[in-house]
Amino acid sequence: MKTNKKTGNSCEECGGLNIKTHLTTYPLKIDKKQINVDRVSVRECMDCHLLMPTKAGLDKLGRCMMTFMSFLEK
Repeated sequence: MKTNKKTGNSCEECGGLNIKTHLTTYPLKIDKKQINVDRVSVRECMDCHLLMPTKAGLDKLGRCMMTFMSFLEK
């Protein structure tokens, strides 16, 4: 029995199963500005090309966001 349930191994956008993990530049938007963070670990859907950060990628984006926010406060 086939279901349409999206799993952790499928694309969040289209449900595609052709997912590749690699390092890439990821756009991070802060205060209507876009900052490109280099070497972020992401899962990319080869069907719709959605970038989904992995746990390690989310950790790096969080660290970068805290660093950039501290510069904005000065």
